[in-house]
Amino acid sequence: MDVTSSRDTAADGRRRGTVPERRDFLRARHGVANVLHILVEHALLIGWLVLAPWYLPWFVFIPLSIVACLIHQRAMSEWVHEGAHYNLVANRRWNDALTDVLAGVWFLMPVKVYRATHFAHHAKAGYFVPDDPDTEFLDVESRGQFRRAIAADLTGMTILKQFRRFGEKSPRNEWRWRVGALAVHLSLLALTFWLGLLYAPIIYYATLATFYPLLNRLRVYVQHVTLESDGTSRFRNSPTSRTTLGPFWDRILHTSPRLMYHHEHHAFPHLPYRALRGLVVPTNDVNRLTRRRWATLRRVYRGLPADG
Repeated sequence: MDVTSSRDTAADGRRRGTVPERRDFLRARHGVANVLHILVEHALLIGWLVLAPWYLPWFVFIPLSIVACLIHQRAMSEWVHEGAHYNLVANRRWNDALTDVLAGVWFLMPVKVYRATHFAHHAKAGYFVPDDPDTEFLDVESRGQFRRAIAADLTGMTILKQFRRFGEKSPRNEWRWRVGALAVHLSLLALTFWLGLLYAPIIYYATLATFYPLLNRLRVYVQHVTLESDGTSRFRNSPTSRTTLGPFWDRILHTSPRLMYHHEHHAFPHLPYRALRGLVVPTNDVNRLTRRRWATLRRVYRGLPADG
């Protein structure tokens, strides 16, 4: 199947002169709104974890808290991504500092380290290949491998591999940042223990180690796996970058506007997320746009060989 690559879209946009100006979508008010958005997301999670146990039995509170933590982790990963493209605030120094303090600290990963690997991902014309650090570890070539990969996510094996991967790519002078971030986490553990809220970080870290890697895997599969016309799924060297226009609940749980316009993002990675919505072109090309995430994931799975 012929795939309209994001590079083709970028070339067409430049030729037509339809690419918006970055500065129009990253003014001071946008930076303030971004920072306030993150702070509200922190406050909502803290409020839930502190207040909900007063009103809900534990067998209801715990699963709902896993969902709440997963939503928060999804949001923080998207803000790290936005900061990696220098689009949290206009000033680059403040961009990196605020991204690290407000979002990157949750993943023990400075934005500079993520930026280096993520820009290597953007440099690729095809994904799920050995030199694409964002997707190489997500490649599966059969349904059996797909199921085993999910098991690795839910048992914490994937997150351990990720920490090793980013650790190997981190400059040696980043150790001070990591020590500081670890100190923040230890302080939070001590504070919650003192307040009798130790269950909160336990739920959060358990979710981060298990359900978040699964969410990330499924998110990337929808974004980058090519669906061939013969019904097969193409992972290795897939040229697809797919926009997902899901319903409201999908944007809350799985992919918000900061990452849902993924085809347009790969075409114009310098643009803040607010600029991308206006670039979406209605199309029946399933490798450029989908409105049904789970139907796309079913096609991805069914398009893999049954054995392996």
